[in-house]
Amino acid sequence: MERYSRQLLVLGLELQQKLSELKVLIAGCGALGSTIAELLARLGVGEITVIDADIVDITNLHRTHLFTEDDVGKPKAEVCANKLSKINSTIKINYIIDIIDEKNIESIIINKDYIFDGLDNLYYKLLLNDAAIKMNIPLIYGGINGEYGSAKLIVPNKTSCLSCFVDYSNTGEETYNACDVIGVTPLIVELTASIQVSLMLKHLRGVIDNSLYYIDSREIEIEKINIQKSISCKSCSLREFPFLNQKILKPKCGIFRLPTEDFNIEKPKVSKTSGRTILCYPKIGCFEKRGS
Repeated sequence: MERYSRQLLVLGLELQQKLSELKVLIAGCGALGSTIAELLARLGVGEITVIDADIVDITNLHRTHLFTEDDVGKPKAEVCANKLSKINSTIKINYIIDIIDEKNIESIIINKDYIFDGLDNLYYKLLLNDAAIKMNIPLIYGGINGEYGSAKLIVPNKTSCLSCFVDYSNTGEETYNACDVIGVTPLIVELTASIQVSLMLKHLRGVIDNSLYYIDSREIEIEKINIQKSISCKSCSLREFPFLNQKILKPKCGIFRLPTEDFNIEKPKVSKTSGRTILCYPKIGCFEKRGS
């Protein structure tokens, strides 16, 4: 426990023991996901699994701690796992080079104690929300845009969920299919990830927080908004799980799994043609990256 001696003075032995027994999934290992992963590894969370199908790009470097110039072109999930193992060799680190979708999400999150949302696509955030509620696993949502961020703890059957305050029925197809590059600063990434992890600690202490935290890093303000559970929510109230059951139109942008019969390669391969980016990984398969 010497590693956590300063932390124990704050958290106490009981909470530290709870952390060491946790199994956590982080969906996405980009800016937000990698920052969450680093915080959890330093806290001493017992088992961390990260999933991401993308590679490290030079444009990622300004807003991440884990990635360096040497990592450009390598799979984000693998880089995250390797860096976390160097930060804390006493915990278990797993990585999955893949996307989440309605076919695999339940098998990926099963037996996890918490799920962290580090995704940048609204559709897949809501898919993750559906799966977490269906399988009764606490989800900690996070979103960033420019100098602003938001975070919320979602505890199935006890709090409101993401679909309670994101009215996807009125957002329109253009919302899901928007391919514009969204700017972000490293400051809001750090703040949002820290609040997400703090919400997990708060929940471990027995406090269920139903608030949405809105973070304004420009004005240095955090607003706490109480979000009530909607009785008409198709996810947590009606349990129709529209995203998990493919009742909602999928976005045109993002990363998509490709059917590939032959990819005889020894290292990750990236090819760009006619506006398409194809990512191929040895023994895993290929993905198409569309949009930003």
